[in-house]
Amino acid sequence: MIAGTSLKRLVGSYTHSTAAGMLAGRDFRLLWLGQSVSILGDQFYLVALPWLVLYLTGSTLTLGSVLLTATLARVAFQLLGGAISDMVSQRKLMIVSSVVRAVVCAVLSILVLSHQIRLWHLFIIVAVFGMADAFFAPALRAFVPTVVAAENLVAGNSLLNGTSLLAMFVGPSLAGLLIAVMGTGGAFAIDTGSFVFVSICLFLMKDRAVSISDPENVTTKKTSPGSHLLRSIGQGLRYTWREPTLRALIIMTAAVEFAFAGPFTVGLAALALKFAGGATAFGSMLSSLGAGLVIGVLVVNSLHARFSFESSVRWLMTGLGIGLALLGFVPGVIWACVLMAVIGIIAGYIQVLVSTYLQTKSNPQMRGRVMSVVMLSAYGLTPLSYVLTGALTQRISVSFMFLVTGIILVIVLAFLRFPVITSATQPSS
Repeated sequence: MIAGTSLKRLVGSYTHSTAAGMLAGRDFRLLWLGQSVSILGDQFYLVALPWLVLYLTGSTLTLGSVLLTATLARVAFQLLGGAISDMVSQRKLMIVSSVVRAVVCAVLSILVLSHQIRLWHLFIIVAVFGMADAFFAPALRAFVPTVVAAENLVAGNSLLNGTSLLAMFVGPSLAGLLIAVMGTGGAFAIDTGSFVFVSICLFLMKDRAVSISDPENVTTKKTSPGSHLLRSIGQGLRYTWREPTLRALIIMTAAVEFAFAGPFTVGLAALALKFAGGATAFGSMLSSLGAGLVIGVLVVNSLHARFSFESSVRWLMTGLGIGLALLGFVPGVIWACVLMAVIGIIAGYIQVLVSTYLQTKSNPQMRGRVMSVVMLSAYGLTPLSYVLTGALTQRISVSFMFLVTGIILVIVLAFLRFPVITSATQPSS
C-alpha cells in the first residue's frame, strides 16, 4: 500500500510538472503532438509491412531480407544524417524527411490498393524509408534542447518518451483491427497521414539557431560554405571518441544493445517455452516489460535530481545486468513478469537520463553528430547478439545465455569512467 502511494505521488508529480508545464510552450506542444501522431502511425506501417511481405511471398526469409534492407539503409546514412543536422536547420531537415516518408507511404498505399504492388517495389520503398529516417532521428534529438530549457530537459524527454511508448502499445492492436477490416493499404494510408500531420506541426514551429563560441575549433560554423560532409562526419567521430564520458556512453549503449537485442527476441521466446502457456507467457513478459518502461520514463522526472549522473548510471546498469542474469533462473511466468517489469523500469529511466545528458553536455554544434554516433553504436552489435544468443541457447541452455549476457554487461560497466565533459554547453568550472 505504501509503495503504491509513493508511485502515485511520483506519477502525480510528473503529471503536474511535465504535462501541465511542458505543454504550455507552443513549440514543444507542436513537437510533442506531431511526434505522438507520427509514432502511432508508424505502428500501422510496422504491422502492415511484414503482413504484406508474407502475403506476397509466404517466405520468412524474404521478410528478413526486406527488414534487413531497411536496417542497412538506416545504418548507412546515420552518420551522414547527424552531420547534415548540424549544418542546416534541424526543423527543416525533419520536415523534408517527413515529407519524403509521406510520399513513400502514399506510393505504397496506392500500389497496394490498386493491386499493383510487387516485391521489388518493397525493397526500394523500405530502403528510401530507412534512409529518410536516418536523417530525421538525429535531427530530432538535437532539436529538442532548442525548444526546451536545460532545466526542463528531463521532463521534456520523459514526456516525449512516455507518450511514444504508449503509442507503441496502442498502435499494433489498432493496426491489426484496421488491417483485418481494410487491408494493408489502409494501414499505409494512415501512416501517410501521420507524416503529413507531423510535417504541418514542424512547419508551424520556429527555427531556433544555436550560436556558441567554439574555442577548441572542433567544428566549422553551420553557415560556413566550405564545410565538407566527410570532414564533418570525421569531426563528429573524433569529438565523441575524445570526450571520455561520450566514449563511455557509446560503449555502454553498444553493450546494452548487445545484451538485449538477442536475449529479448530469441532468448525470451525460448524462455517462454519453459513455462505453461508458451505464447501467452511470452506476451505477458513483453507486456510487463512495456509497463515497466512507461513507469521508468514517468518517475525519472521526480528522482533524477537526487542522485549524480554517474552513480545513477552505475547502479541502474548493475541492476540491468543482475536482472538479465537472474531472468533465466526464475521458477515461473509470474516471477518472470515481475523481473521484466523491474528491468523495464530501469531501462526507461536510463533512456531518459542518458538522452538528457547527451543533449545538455555535448557541444551544441556537434549535437546531431553525437546523437548519430550513439544511435549507430546501438545497431552495430545487434547481428552478433542474435548469433551468440542462438548459439548459447541451442548448444547449452537459455538460462546460461541470460547469465552470460548479464555478466558481460556488468563487466563492461566496471571498466567505464564518466568524467565531466570538457566541451559542454558551458565550460567546466
